[in-house]
Amino acid sequence: MFYDLCVPWPKAVTASSAVEYTRSTGPIPDLFRTVATLQALGYTTIAYDYELSGKIGSNITSPIQDDVFSASLPNVTFLSRITILLEDAAQSQALPSLTTKFDILAVRPTTEKLLLAACTSLDIDLISLDLSQRLPFYLRHRTLGAAVARGIRIEICYSPTTRQADNNARRNLISNAAALFRATRGKGIVISSGATSALECRGPYDVANLATLWGFTQEKGKAAVAGDARAVVVHARMRRRSYKQVVEIAVDEDHLRTADNKRADEKELQKRTKQEDVNKKNESLPRQGSKKRKATDS
Repeated sequence: MFYDLCVPWPKAVTASSAVEYTRSTGPIPDLFRTVATLQALGYTTIAYDYELSGKIGSNITSPIQDDVFSASLPNVTFLSRITILLEDAAQSQALPSLTTKFDILAVRPTTEKLLLAACTSLDIDLISLDLSQRLPFYLRHRTLGAAVARGIRIEICYSPTTRQADNNARRNLISNAAALFRATRGKGIVISSGATSALECRGPYDVANLATLWGFTQEKGKAAVAGDARAVVVHARMRRRSYKQVVEIAVDEDHLRTADNKRADEKELQKRTKQEDVNKKNESLPRQGSKKRKATDS
């Protein structure tokens, strides 16, 4: 299973108007072509990304309608995601209110202090850095290692390398991605597309090959769109359904009864087998005794 956790949701489209856009031309048909291309390339889980900057109010609602293409693409799981451009520490206070409104919670820090806070204290799932721009801070192993140890992944979006017009963005992405790989020792990195059109999409194995330019091995490049990306989804589910790592375990009583019956049947079978062995031994004893008596009589 392959994951693309960043497909930007059109800013002009709300959940109520998404269905109307599907009946005409506009951003939603373009989005459909993008996700249909990703599905054809082998991705089974796609996350729509809604970017938010500035002051975060308490009445924010998700504009994403994640089931708008479910009928046309039934084999794809669609998720909703929000990426907050962190420019002030006060923005982090609104993060708990977004937990129930989006499946994945991501932040994009703009300063080294905010990056440290995101790695060490914020309850998030993903740190997304704009590697197509020159970063205003250094990527340090101690800082990013703290995020990886907490189960938070760091994201690279490869779409700037597939756009033909911006050579500077491509150059910055290659340099910053290599620095990120060195800082994290290749651990906890997720690669997403960030594609706004179908032409910017690449298949999972093409992404793994692309990642070798940044220092990845083929195995780590493949894990960045598979295992590590799946870990983000699992971490997000645990964050939404648990509190301080306390998890409610649902017991399947029917399964337990089936298992108990199976164990009881196995014990009964063992008991019958032992009894049959004892009966065979008892049956053989008189025959041996009769042979001895015949030998004595003779």
